[in-house]
Parts: sequence; structure tokens; C-alpha cells
Amino acid sequence: MGKSYRRTPAIGWSKAESEKRDKQIANAKFRKKAKQKLHSQDLDGMPHNLDEVFNKSEMAKDGRQYLSEESQADGSWRRK
Repeated sequence: MGKSYRRTPAIGWSKAESEKRDKQIANAKFRKKAKQKLHSQDLDGMPHNLDEVFNKSEMAKDGRQYLSEESQADGSWRRK
């Protein structure tokens, strides 16, 4: 098996390693709200996606930055 490397020249905006905990919290909020609406039989108020329940800008990483041609030249961005 070959070594994996990054194919898209983009990096995260912060030094956070992972958003795993943020995603767990967001999904727990989503499931809780969906369960409450289901029990109250309010199907019109049922959330359809995470954006209705959780604000993505509160997560550890805040977007991505695409690298310029000069930054891509050395190839160090390919390391994972």
C-alpha cells in the first residue's frame, strides 16, 4: 500500500487537531431536538440538517485556506 498524501492544496485556518468533539456535540443537539419534536408530534418543526441546530462558526476550525502557487512550490503542504 502506498503512502497517502494530500491532493487538494488547502489547509485549515487554525491549529486545532480535530473537530471530532464539536461534531459529537452538534449531532447530539440535532438528535435531541429531533426526538423532542417527534414526541410532541410537531413534524413541521423537525430539523432537517445540522445548520438549523448548530452554528458551524463555533467549531474549532473555521474554514479552509487554499494555498497560492508560490506556497505550493515546495510541496511540504502534501504531508498529512
